Amino acid sequence: MITDIAGALLTAALMTTTPMEDFLDDLAAAGQFEGVVRVESAREPVFERAYGHADVAGTRANTPDTRFHIASITKAFTATLVLHAAEAGTLSLDDTLVRWVPELDAAAYGDVTLRQLLEHTAGLMRDHTEALAAGEAGPEAMVRALNAVGPQSAPGERYTYSNSGYALLALILERATGHTYARLLEHWIARPAGLQATTYGLPAETVDVATGVDMPDLVTRVAVDATQFRGGLPGASGIFATAGDLVRFGQALEAGRLISQESLAIMLAGIPAEGSDGDDAMGWMRVALGDDEMAWVASGASDGYLSMLVIDNRPDDLVAATVQNNTRAGRTGLLALLRGILFTRMLDRAGDAAVPDAPLADTLARLESDGVEAAQRYRETLDLSDAPVASAAASQATGAPDGGVGETAYAWAPATADAGPEWLELGFDAPVMAVGLDIHFTQIPDALRRVRLGPNGADLDREAAQRLTSQAGAPIVRFDLSPGDAIRAVRIELETAQTPGWPQIDAVALVDESGTRHWARTAEASTSAFMAGAVSMHDLPTPEVLAKLALRLEENGHTGRADAVRALREAVLR
Repeated sequence: MITDIAGALLTAALMTTTPMEDFLDDLAAAGQFEGVVRVESAREPVFERAYGHADVAGTRANTPDTRFHIASITKAFTATLVLHAAEAGTLSLDDTLVRWVPELDAAAYGDVTLRQLLEHTAGLMRDHTEALAAGEAGPEAMVRALNAVGPQSAPGERYTYSNSGYALLALILERATGHTYARLLEHWIARPAGLQATTYGLPAETVDVATGVDMPDLVTRVAVDATQFRGGLPGASGIFATAGDLVRFGQALEAGRLISQESLAIMLAGIPAEGSDGDDAMGWMRVALGDDEMAWVASGASDGYLSMLVIDNRPDDLVAATVQNNTRAGRTGLLALLRGILFTRMLDRAGDAAVPDAPLADTLARLESDGVEAAQRYRETLDLSDAPVASAAASQATGAPDGGVGETAYAWAPATADAGPEWLELGFDAPVMAVGLDIHFTQIPDALRRVRLGPNGADLDREAAQRLTSQAGAPIVRFDLSPGDAIRAVRIELETAQTPGWPQIDAVALVDESGTRHWARTAEASTSAFMAGAVSMHDLPTPEVLAKLALRLEENGHTGRADAVRALREAVLR
């Protein structure tokens, strides 16, 4: 009898799950996580678990030893290397950029410092690769592109996220030390931190690497070749690591084994520049957890991969890492995972962590199981006025301007910076007898190629447009219009392949004779912002998104599903 009771208690204990496990199980079951999570406190490892598969075919499972591309978390490593070199006297954060890269135009970049490169306040374009021709690569091509484009703002004036700035830092490290970035990573970080599977690019020998997975239609699993991240320019991206190694990196930083506590304080200090909310740092951002409490977070996103490293230095001193090889959940799912980890950090309470809704994925599931009417009823329960950032254009470039210069949540952007021709069609609450048209960009107005009043109207003369600047410093393109027919819609076309940078349109207004601005209220576009022309499971099922989903399903051979989605779209429009 006693043995039976003891056995039952042991079985119950083994079956008991923590809030962390419940949350991650739910996230994985909902198709919003595939990868590895590792969590450690200052005292001991507390959680490590792998989910899903490391390949598209589903024949190889992810394990704690599987390596993943960590994308922009690479910047936290680069900042550590630069501060290490500064401590050794090899370089100074106050050195000018042109001291180490004299090929750059001194008139344009002569006042930029290494500190500003680390802080994203150097005024550089986001990514010089957007200005390169196919096949161009290497330091020479980077310098040529930066010289051709020039700075986007004065040094120290604004926070503007720049991959190019960190690529320059890697080049400077190599020139200052005489060693490759990969060797510095190994000797200055990997060995002292005890990292067992962290490399820049993929090593020559065969290792357990997760294949990145993209799901452009929420159904088809498309493999991303991990070898595309090998080589090239280091500094901003390109490191592969395990979740365990990311945790060990965070712990070594905190313990002062990589750089001094003084250097760590410099790295993590908020950046007091316009364009930053003060929670951005050198390769990191701060996330508030309560009064005077915060966690440090580094995150990365690339084709087929998402990753995150969290340092929560409160009494429990938690370090957590997630590495994912499925971007189906997008950044919305990544942020949900962050909340889940932080609010279940003690592993004994759930806090307010919850698996986020996936409106489009849920709509598709109801459509397949219960038919068009059920899917439409579900859609009617959603608040389409609060679309996530990843949604298509229906929530973007509408209403009054939302931001200033740079990337903002509700500006519309093409899927990629070099996608080629892209279009945005905007509608207004009522026809407007307009004498002017204002197009508010947040950046790169030179991508504008054509503006048409109404779907079939005449093109406006681009050369006659005025270039203005908003009070927030953002560019405005203004057209004077001859009084005529009332205008119901505006079509804007961009060419992104020939224009350096990532254009964004914040808002568009028709101006009547009284000077009143009538802001666009509805939008359709060729692509979703930041979604590579595809759809996200968190997209709201607007008619625009449903049309795109149907097209993607049909392109991938799912004709039946595509027809069902089109039937739902027609029901919505009725």
